[in-house]
Amino acid sequence: MMRTRLMQGVLGFTALTLLVGSFKVMQSKPKPPPPTTITVSRGVVLASVNATGNVTVEDQLALDFPVGGKVTDIFVKEGQRVVTGQPLGAIDTAPARAKLAQAQADYDAAQANVRKLLEGSTPQEQQQNNVNIDAARASLSKAGDQVGRAQDALKTGSATRQAAFNDAKTSLANAQAAAAQHVKDLQLDIDQVAQRLGEHNAQLKVHQAKYDFDSQQADSTRAAEADTLHRIDAERATLAAIEQRQRDKNCTTVGGQQTGGNTTASTASTQAKAANTLALPVANAKPTSTTATTAKNNNNNNNNNKNKNECDNLAAQHAQVQNDMAHDNDVLSVVRSDRSRYEGYVRDDNETLISDHQTVDQDQRDLDDAKNAQKAGILSDQQNIQSTQTQLTSALNDQRKGDLADQQAVDTARNDVNTSEAQVAQQVAAKGVQEERPKNQSEVAAAQSDAANKQAALSDAQRQFDDTTLVAPTDGTVAVIGGRVGEDVPGGGSNRGGFDASALSRPPNAQAPGSVSSRAGGFVTLTNLGTNEVKARFSEADTAKIQPGQAAKVEFESIGQQLTARVIRLDSIETVVANVVTYTVTLLLDKKLEEIKPGMTGNVDVIIAEKQNVLRLPVTAINPRNGRATVQVLGKDGKTTETRQVTTGLKGDDDVEITSGLDVGDKVVVATPGGAGKQAQG
Repeated sequence: MMRTRLMQGVLGFTALTLLVGSFKVMQSKPKPPPPTTITVSRGVVLASVNATGNVTVEDQLALDFPVGGKVTDIFVKEGQRVVTGQPLGAIDTAPARAKLAQAQADYDAAQANVRKLLEGSTPQEQQQNNVNIDAARASLSKAGDQVGRAQDALKTGSATRQAAFNDAKTSLANAQAAAAQHVKDLQLDIDQVAQRLGEHNAQLKVHQAKYDFDSQQADSTRAAEADTLHRIDAERATLAAIEQRQRDKNCTTVGGQQTGGNTTASTASTQAKAANTLALPVANAKPTSTTATTAKNNNNNNNNNKNKNECDNLAAQHAQVQNDMAHDNDVLSVVRSDRSRYEGYVRDDNETLISDHQTVDQDQRDLDDAKNAQKAGILSDQQNIQSTQTQLTSALNDQRKGDLADQQAVDTARNDVNTSEAQVAQQVAAKGVQEERPKNQSEVAAAQSDAANKQAALSDAQRQFDDTTLVAPTDGTVAVIGGRVGEDVPGGGSNRGGFDASALSRPPNAQAPGSVSSRAGGFVTLTNLGTNEVKARFSEADTAKIQPGQAAKVEFESIGQQLTARVIRLDSIETVVANVVTYTVTLLLDKKLEEIKPGMTGNVDVIIAEKQNVLRLPVTAINPRNGRATVQVLGKDGKTTETRQVTTGLKGDDDVEITSGLDVGDKVVVATPGGAGKQAQG
């Protein structure tokens, strides 16, 4: 029994000890972390749709005014190189200005209706609020007028400076063209003189060849004459020698003529023959005495026959030599005639060569003079080109400085507009906070929706007014100007994106003036573009939210670059892949990088809605309850929270626009105490 009681006592003490320990542990539990909050601030609310696209290259760009009207100015010429944002032409602004004024009046009336519905404070407070709002709006209107004046000054100054630049560029082009033509003319003179010199040199060579040939022929005929004379002299000597031998032989004929001695000899021979004939009978009668006589007569006959043969040979030789000499005399006559003729040729050729040399020398002097004239002309033309180049550089510097100064003035004026808009918004917000909440929330929401629609119409009217000036969306060369001053243009061009000088003063989703033509050719056609396009396929639902002119971002993960772009075109024909309907959207990159190659893949985010300088909260901070939006606002003590109803506007990708119910600096709870203890700042 004692043991049982002892055990019960021990167990009881143990239980008491555990209970006390548990209580202490519970007392030592750490305090919960403060709730995670975000501070209400002003900023940008963006709503976008995304897809994946690829880079393509654009070669030609036809531009048209987005709105129709009568052309009042054309600021460029065909063949002129233009840069992004440079004005190309303008149409009459009166219709767009009137529409803008009407849209402003409609928006003011809608705002007045909203103010009327939101009235609930004292008349004095309302009056003071209205005075403050009117003063802020007056400042806004004044700032808007200043923007208009600054834009007009930019347009006028830019056109004037562009005209001066164009004149200097034209002067340079004229100087270069004149220099090029002068070079051609001088070179033509050189070529003509060189050609004439070549022709005369060729003629000189021909005449020199003729002179050489005729001289050679004259020398040949003189040599032939000398040879012929030498043969004739030799033949005469031969004839004299033959005639002397004929006389020595007592030939009957000497040199073809009969001689006395020869006749006697012939007579004696004849007489001897006769004597021999008569003596024959005697011999027969007296054989012994006749034999000696006969032998003597035979000896004489033999001698006579031998002499006669030699005389005949000499006569034949004499005749042959005479024939040869007669032939050589004929040859001599011909050779002398040829010599006389060729010597005349040589004299004529020599005179021709003298004239040719004089002509060639004169041509060479003319060629030297032409080359010297070319050097002097080129030097003079280069000096003229350098002078006009200096003028062009000066005009370009003046244009850049003037455009920069005027653009800075426009930017300053737009900054004033933004400041004035912020002041108007602050005054309107202050009035909304001060005045009582209306009972009919649906009526207020309808009025606010109408005011938002009127504001959209005002933005559209402002865009149309800005679109009366057509600007280059990218660098390029003006290939064709398809219109003229005084012509009515239909408009209808879609936005091409790129830099727009008026973009700072109009809503971000408004179209820019540089636009693709909706008609063949366009008002202005640009070539030699330094731009890239991106084509991406969006779903059917997302395509319905996309409009030409909307801004976008394209991220190229492969090169670690993110560039801005604008929507320029939506295909009207769908593309079906795996039973999914998509539409191709074309975007123009605002800047070209060498790293970006055709075919590269980029992640495209098209901004379908955007609001600047508005109160915003993350989507996670809004608590929808019974069709109303509420938030948990942290009290000034940092501990207590207050449930507050808010009115929302644009719902973006990450943030939501707060149109009423909160002020800048309010801290809104975005997580429960059980969540992360980190405090986020907006």
